[in-house]
Amino acid sequence: MINHNVKLISHVNIWPWRPLYWEPVAGTGERIMVGVVHGFEHRFKAVRTIRNDVLECLFGKSAPGLRRLIEHSLNIFEIAATAAQSIEVLSEPMLGIHPGPVRNTEAQTSSDLLQTACLLYSSLGNLDKLDELEETDSPLQEEVNRRFGSEVKHEVTKLRPDLLSGFGRGAELIQGGINVKFGFCSPKTILHFTVIHPVRQGASMRDARARIFELQRAREISGINSAALIAAVPRDDDATLGSKQRSVLRANSIEIEREADAVKLKWFAVHTASEGARRVIELAG
Repeated sequence: MINHNVKLISHVNIWPWRPLYWEPVAGTGERIMVGVVHGFEHRFKAVRTIRNDVLECLFGKSAPGLRRLIEHSLNIFEIAATAAQSIEVLSEPMLGIHPGPVRNTEAQTSSDLLQTACLLYSSLGNLDKLDELEETDSPLQEEVNRRFGSEVKHEVTKLRPDLLSGFGRGAELIQGGINVKFGFCSPKTILHFTVIHPVRQGASMRDARARIFELQRAREISGINSAALIAAVPRDDDATLGSKQRSVLRANSIEIEREADAVKLKWFAVHTASEGARRVIELAG
């Protein structure tokens, strides 16, 4: 006889994590969740969850420096957790980041764990809500591109100050036409910088296509064979991206790469300004 009241209980995995907070003004108690440290599958990671556009909106030109500070602090938490093989010991603030209470969550993937953390603790890093943002909620494409180009320029000139004069130079695309400003020009290469923005992907694609056309024309007129589009693209495992954003971003990146290949232009997807700078130095020779 079958007992229909018996419930089948499957094995579930429960993994520990802590929210990580930053206090903009010390001593006020006002805190912003900026990341999560977790022990998913007994591998310890600290991940930034606050979105770039939030930092830029709140802190303007200070956002890049603040982002580096937060990521350095999270790296310290990750190193400490890995060394101790536990997040239980991370009870004290480190480099201005305050750990919250230990939580335990059932999760099949680390992304599931981070999603739960953001839903519970952070209105500034909700992974699903990113897909619902209006385009007006994010910085304009040209502003984002300019910021990325400026960061690349800063990184290049630290290593190769002789290349400074190549940034922001203009060239005519038609005889007697108005100069079009390029990210970088030298006797060896012509470069443009763009950003494939996770929120404004439609605008990002239009901008990338326009820059491919400008590079193609400049190459034809100048006779310089080397021309490339250097694009800042979020990492595929970026915790601030929702699954829909990640899928569309991957497809868009492949499409732009194919379009660049079709006109024999180089395409480089980078994740940081330092990576972009290395590409500039490599192409400039």
